Amino acid sequence: MAYTLPSHLMDNCEGVIYCYAQWANSVTNGFFWWAILLGFVLVLLFATLRFGIVRAFGFSSFIGALASVWLVILNLIPWVTASPFIIIGIIGVISLLMSGKQ
Repeated sequence: MAYTLPSHLMDNCEGVIYCYAQWANSVTNGFFWWAILLGFVLVLLFATLRFGIVRAFGFSSFIGALASVWLVILNLIPWVTASPFIIIGIIGVISLLMSGKQ
């Protein structure tokens, strides 16, 4: 399968950043933005661990859920890929709320 080179992206697309985002997604068969999203969530988790595991998990999963919905709206990842991030985000918010009531 032949892929469009990045130098020819602007022939049929508007917006440089969005065209490169679609190109990276098409070259890796959708794995690129899934890996970026997973890495983003893990970096947030490890960066906020000093506030406790429940707060770190709640915050990073909530931001991961928002980021996955944003990537779905941009048509960079399918709903099937975003669904686990959204479910884990809901679980994280519930755990964050439950830990605050103790």
